[in-house]
Amino acid sequence: MRLALRIPQSESETLLLVLSLARSAPMFRTETEGRTSAYMAIFPDVSLSFDLVERLIGVAAELPDVQVSIDARPIKGLTKFLNALRCYRESVAEFDPRAYCARQAAKIDDAGSCPDRACVSHCLFICTRCLQVVREISAPPIRAQLKVIAIQAEAEWCLNLRMP
Repeated sequence: MRLALRIPQSESETLLLVLSLARSAPMFRTETEGRTSAYMAIFPDVSLSFDLVERLIGVAAELPDVQVSIDARPIKGLTKFLNALRCYRESVAEFDPRAYCARQAAKIDDAGSCPDRACVSHCLFICTRCLQVVREISAPPIRAQLKVIAIQAEAEWCLNLRMP
């Protein structure tokens, strides 16, 4: 999974901390367009830099107009993305990452939030939104609906994600 972070030049005091972290990325460059400068931190494989990515995005989120993308798809909700990234990070430390995901999703069911029907995805971030799935005959396929939900949850990039 390739993650790119674009940091526009700003007068914020936070910029210096962000740049010091960004320079530790596997790839770092400065882009200039006219009088405007921006900095790019690129992680060709985000799984090799979890700590740095989490810290960098957490601090960079305080800056105006910061842009993050995962596999070239823009991330709209940095907090949602960080939550999904942390979950993925925890899953890769497990012997069976899919079983880990199913356990996390089961917590929703245990809380009584899950409807009385078959689970369509064993992902915590989709389970919290699965009531949005329309099962009528004229509705789009469930897989397509789940993909939209996964994007809204900023979790469609997760390598553990399996949809029917």
